[in-house]
Amino acid sequence: MRHHGRLTGASCFLHPHSARRANALAALLIALTACTAQHPQPPPDSLTIGQQQEPISLNPALENGQRSTEWGELLFSYLVKYDDRGRLVGDVAIQVPSLANGGISKDGLTITYHIRKGVRFADGVPLTARDCVWSIEAVNNPANNVQSRYGYDRIASAVAPNDDTLVLHVREPFAPILSVVLAPQSFPILPEHLLARYPDFNHLAFDSKPIGSGPYVVDAWLRGDRVEMHANPYYFLGKPAIDRLTVRFIPDPQEGTNQLQTGEIQGYFNEQDYSQYPLLLALRGYRVLDMPVSAVGALIFNAQGLATSDARVRRGLAEAIDIRGVVARAYRGALSSHHAARGLFLWAFDPNAFPDVPYDPADARSLLDAAGWNAGRDGIRSKQGRPLDLLLVIQAAVLGEEIVASNIVQYERAIGARVSIKQFNVTQFGAPAELGGPVYAGRFDMALYSFVNGDDPDATDQFACANVPPRGYNKSRICDTRLDALLRDGRSTFDLARRRRDYARLQALLYEDLPLVPIYQRRELDVFTDRLRGPRGSIDSVFWNVARWRLE
Repeated sequence: MRHHGRLTGASCFLHPHSARRANALAALLIALTACTAQHPQPPPDSLTIGQQQEPISLNPALENGQRSTEWGELLFSYLVKYDDRGRLVGDVAIQVPSLANGGISKDGLTITYHIRKGVRFADGVPLTARDCVWSIEAVNNPANNVQSRYGYDRIASAVAPNDDTLVLHVREPFAPILSVVLAPQSFPILPEHLLARYPDFNHLAFDSKPIGSGPYVVDAWLRGDRVEMHANPYYFLGKPAIDRLTVRFIPDPQEGTNQLQTGEIQGYFNEQDYSQYPLLLALRGYRVLDMPVSAVGALIFNAQGLATSDARVRRGLAEAIDIRGVVARAYRGALSSHHAARGLFLWAFDPNAFPDVPYDPADARSLLDAAGWNAGRDGIRSKQGRPLDLLLVIQAAVLGEEIVASNIVQYERAIGARVSIKQFNVTQFGAPAELGGPVYAGRFDMALYSFVNGDDPDATDQFACANVPPRGYNKSRICDTRLDALLRDGRSTFDLARRRRDYARLQALLYEDLPLVPIYQRRELDVFTDRLRGPRGSIDSVFWNVARWRLE
């Protein structure tokens, strides 16, 4: 169900469908610029933020990707998290364990966290190291439907010698553990006293109205419409200055722009239609935060598909597309295709190992010829009587994705491949396989998909054989023992130089096999009223410091 709010500023109204016509964008810019900033002002202690994606659950352990991080940072706490300078800092943990401070043992097999005193859940019950132990065990419990156990499955045991100390014993050195276990990349600290009595937490009232230890507490989740929250008086960094926070679900980005203009919302989180970027910049009374994050937008090939299982076909289909031109046209300056793979590998990115895929339709035709796909009289290629018909799945109601997809259809047609497009609403598109998600169920040949890899360059969850859905996030379904070996070595050492070498070789192999083509490093675009002070982006989410926000 889509929420339709009343529009109070008729002279500033922008019809949702008008933004879908490229020749209307200039008129929209003029209209937005002409509108005044005379919005109805919310109460000084209240903020309403719009966003496209409604969660499946408000228990982040049952969620996926960005939605898990977003609701985790709003409602729960972690051991550590990333700040706006890209530093891993303590959250509930006093400091980040390291070899230097003794938090990581010399053999890398023991990790020790010291937990802050005085941290409480929103019902007033103290949070202790025992909640951390229980949360880790709950993620590893096969009865719970978590989307991934990556990192948690490396833990041989988690113990709490006292309320303030958490000790992890790992089966082998595992460098990503600090950014994976009870960190925003995965899942937060859950309340043992509320959940331990149940055999699993898959279908509890808690999942709709959880009690966490984060800055906000849920009052009500009105499905298809909004989540209403109030400031947590027990939050360990102090009660947030903004007492009432509402997140409203607005699937159509243009409708979100309308509601910003009319003042029905005072912010829009993680705008995913980057073609709206010029329109957002033109809004009076608002400012746009633009932060590169540990995520990419990618053209993903199904490495187990009938045609796309052949690496020559994948490269041919990729080289048929003018990726640089398509990204420039679709996203209107908000994104660049140059060095897009940086969003996957962060500090370990090697542009020599994973350069930009060139636009080379002649080589694309040669590759398809070599793979046995021959052009017929109608120009469409076939192999053993089967035409080269491919399904491209995309998220619906995102103009930029629609433009990219339409361009892909034309470029692939020029080399003899016939591509059809199927759109899915935002919630279904990223849903797990068991809930009908087309990407995680493998029902595609190509997919335009924007995803978070993680806060460490380890890409095991994206490319390891063992992490093909439903056991993880390997959406391309690639399985290569060479990749597995490099991933294994890269995550088993805390030696940064050795890790860089491993990931450079990994990137070279991925560029050779091309299970996916990063077409841009994702940027989080957030729009907030210029009365709001405090939001600063991090590689995880703008909500990392939401407790420090205030309205003036």
